[in-house]
Amino acid sequence: MARPAGSPYPAPPEGAPLRLAFVGQQTYFRACALDEDSARIRTAFIDYRDGRDPDLMRAQLAAFAPHAVVVFRPETVPAGLLADLAVPILGFLTEPISRESSGGALHWDLEERRRAMAKLDRANVDRLISFDPLIVQTVDEVMDVWRSLPIPVADRLYRPVQRVNGTPRMLFVGRSTVHRERFLIDVKHRFDCLHVAFGIQVEELEELLDAHQITFNIHNEPYPSFENRVLLHLAAGHLVISEPLSPTHGLEPGFDFVQVSHPEDLLAVATEARAFPDAFHRIRVRGRQKAELVRASRVWPALMRDLLADLQAFGTHREVAVSVPARA
Repeated sequence: MARPAGSPYPAPPEGAPLRLAFVGQQTYFRACALDEDSARIRTAFIDYRDGRDPDLMRAQLAAFAPHAVVVFRPETVPAGLLADLAVPILGFLTEPISRESSGGALHWDLEERRRAMAKLDRANVDRLISFDPLIVQTVDEVMDVWRSLPIPVADRLYRPVQRVNGTPRMLFVGRSTVHRERFLIDVKHRFDCLHVAFGIQVEELEELLDAHQITFNIHNEPYPSFENRVLLHLAAGHLVISEPLSPTHGLEPGFDFVQVSHPEDLLAVATEARAFPDAFHRIRVRGRQKAELVRASRVWPALMRDLLADLQAFGTHREVAVSVPARA
């Protein structure tokens, strides 16, 4: 049961920057976080993934003394680890899971991720955000979802759309699966397509974004989803060639990205885009404009304002004993 109206947490000091900590696997989520040290917000990113030392993560949080915390993949945090952390904690669900309304047979990979999500401890978070509104009904069995929105993109990854001089270069960032290789194999054989199959640091990612102009988005397995790499590459000004997205989060195939449903279609579009890159320039410009909606410096401050206001109005289910306020 939620507490009565009124946040149990002390308000950030008047006039001081909000100290905002991000917790998650650095090779995936630093590209989604806010990196700022200004009069309004001071951020820190704490690297943590399932199986890593949770006590070290808590010690790093204590050293930073945040006013608020965002946890990517909160289901990976051990039960009770953050239960006594007396600051607002926002959990961000980033993984596809089974959808109650999908009907038919359930995919094994989605069911495995659903079981992992069910381990989420409500005592570790005040509110939940889901990257996919279509999984909300499933998640609500564990904890109510507060908001649904696509995962933001770090400001440092945004690039202006430049005309292509010479032959455009192709890139796919994502682990290898049978489904993905079935789509990509012909492109890899015919063209110089770089496949980065392991997590990389955001600095390395920046270099890759600068060196390529065409990218692909292939689902992990043959089920519908919306991968955050789509908006990340649109922000970088790339031409994105993707399987159908579900949900679309407002992106329009043929206007913001090129949609393909079969490996033969992907090869055909890649061949045309490589030979005639100017023919796809408007799509790149339009996609880059849409990506502005998820810019980290736009999204995270607004979410923090809403989170603090929501906690003030509706309280929290967490039984947190507020002691010494976090430092300014």
